[in-house]
Order: sequence, then structure tokens, then C-alpha cells
Amino acid sequence: MNKLLLILLTALAWVPAAMATDFTFAQAGIKISLPDGFALLARGDIDQLYMPTRGPGFVMGNAARTITISYDLKPHKLASLNLGQTLKAFETVFEQRVPGLVWKERKLIEHEKQQWLQLEFLSKTGGVDYYNIMLITPMKEQMLVLNLNSTVAEFPQAEPVLRAAMKSVALNVAVPEMVINPVPAPATAAAPDKKPASAGKKEKSAS
Repeated sequence: MNKLLLILLTALAWVPAAMATDFTFAQAGIKISLPDGFALLARGDIDQLYMPTRGPGFVMGNAARTITISYDLKPHKLASLNLGQTLKAFETVFEQRVPGLVWKERKLIEHEKQQWLQLEFLSKTGGVDYYNIMLITPMKEQMLVLNLNSTVAEFPQAEPVLRAAMKSVALNVAVPEMVINPVPAPATAAAPDKKPASAGKKEKSAS
């Protein structure tokens, strides 16, 4: 083997991988992997972020709350065969109700052996512009909604994290019978985001 290549491979073996945390939601059997430093937000933080509307069931965010990934199950039945028509309906509703809407992407994708709606758009909340990536699919006679977003200013740096989170979504995940629900991060003032310091992987579960 080339001596230089051997040296490079040896060096790479000592480079720690970025830490990751798996968030598992028992209600839908879904798992999402995010970089270390992301945490479940407390209900008070969620309400503050989404006021005056009702926030989603669960939200994970970085320390500064400039990148968030939300998960919710809505009591609306979607038919996989009619997702094309559903896409048109979402377009109409969003254009009527989302402040500062600018479409970036609207399409059907396949992930985990089922179809999803993928909607990407800009929106404005509290004077701040956000880039949203919304994923929607039928789930257990309901509608699974994931919204991955960041501020527009931070999106160039946040995009790799959001795209990786999209790809990490796993469905029909077996959840152990004994699940300790994670304690959401306390409601605190926004702090600078922290970078992972060492290798490893953790898992958090929610029902």
C-alpha cells in the first residue's frame, strides 16, 4: 500500500465523528437523528416561539433556537393515492395564510417506502425571515408533519444539518416497552449555539 495513503488512513481513524442524538417518538414510531447540542424544547418555549398560534407537539432546537425541527401528528386522514391533489390544496391554503410566503420547492418524494409532500418556502414571523422545509405523510390514520427550519440569515450554515435530519427520519421504529421520557430543556434565554466536542451517540425517547 502506498505509504502516504496508509498515513492518511491511520490519521482518519483517530478523527472523532460528530456526536449525534436520536430522538424517538413512540406515538408514531418515528426517529430523527440530530447533532449533539439539540434538545427538546420546554412547552413554554414552544408556545413562545409559535405564539399566537398553537405550537406543535414536540420541537427540537439548537441552543440559540435559530434552528428548529418540529414533529406533530394531526387528526387528519391523508390518502397516499391522492397526495398530488393534497399538494394543490396545501399550496392554496399556505398562500392565503402564511405571512411573507415565497415558494422554493413543492413536490412529492418517496422516503421510507412511502410518499411525502415536501414543501420548502420562506415565511416571516415577528419580523424575522425563516426558511422552512415541511414534510407531510399519512401516518396511522393521521397526518405526520415535520417542519425543519432556520432563520434565512443562518440557512447557508444550517442547511446541511436540516438536509441530514431529513434523510435520517426513520419510520416504524420499535420503541422499548420501558421508555424514560426525556426532560425538555428548561426555558431559558437564547444562548450561543455550541459545537460538539467529542464522538458518540445518545438516544432520547418521547411518547
